[in-house]
Amino acid sequence: MIDLLAAILMALFQGIIEWLPISSEGQLSLLFVTIYGLEEIPAVTLALFLHLGTMISVIWYFRKDLIEMVNLNSPTLEIMVLTTIGTALTAVPIVLVFKNYWESFTDSLWLPPDLLFTSIVGCLLIITGIILSKQSDQGTREFLSLTRTEAIFLGLAQGIAALPGISRSGMTITFLLIIGIMHKDAFKLSFLISIPAVLGATGLEFILEGFQLKLTGMSVSTVFFPYPLLIFTIALTAIIGILTMDLLLSLKDIPYDKFCYSFGAATIILGFLFFLIRVVSA
Repeated sequence: MIDLLAAILMALFQGIIEWLPISSEGQLSLLFVTIYGLEEIPAVTLALFLHLGTMISVIWYFRKDLIEMVNLNSPTLEIMVLTTIGTALTAVPIVLVFKNYWESFTDSLWLPPDLLFTSIVGCLLIITGIILSKQSDQGTREFLSLTRTEAIFLGLAQGIAALPGISRSGMTITFLLIIGIMHKDAFKLSFLISIPAVLGATGLEFILEGFQLKLTGMSVSTVFFPYPLLIFTIALTAIIGILTMDLLLSLKDIPYDKFCYSFGAATIILGFLFFLIRVVSA
């Protein structure tokens, strides 16, 4: 069961790094695997759960835009629907394969699952760095100029970020910048389309029984949250997200691609070092 201190640390972690294109899901999953000793599937499920808090932050931040979308003829609403369809086409198969085959796949390997998972996340962080290095600020288009085909492909790019270590915002913002969308509009649309993506992922977890409601609380995979702590964790994540969103989105000059390169390489190296230490001390 998660205690109060762990809940606060998780809320701080998610509420801050969600706005940076460095894969909060990958970072959180690594934290849960290496520090808390969770298995890989529960770690990813728990990381997804914390996105509910930052989703509330996005809803609050863009509340005016969302209210305007009540009009069913809203072009923004059409973009979000098409993007959500595209996201489902890539994200759902990735999630199903990971949940259904991860354990059986790792059972047949000599590498321990936590080391393999750490290595994969490290490699995906390096790939995220490569993607981020392709960003440009030269766009002149508004996001409402997206064609239906572009909206579907934007969703396909977002769905790939179901892989822990691939940054959702990094994938979507880079795609939008490549097709000429202005930097400000790219950020705005990237976070707007995250709302249905998180809701859809949460619904899928309930279907797959990653989230289970019980009499006294909710189980997030193998981790149990009493309802008061559940509400506290989501609310604190949302508050921290609201407080940090403006600041962190303004940090455009940070070389996130180099951060992902170095952090990804360090993740792989440290994973193998910890594995060798366990082997020697066994």
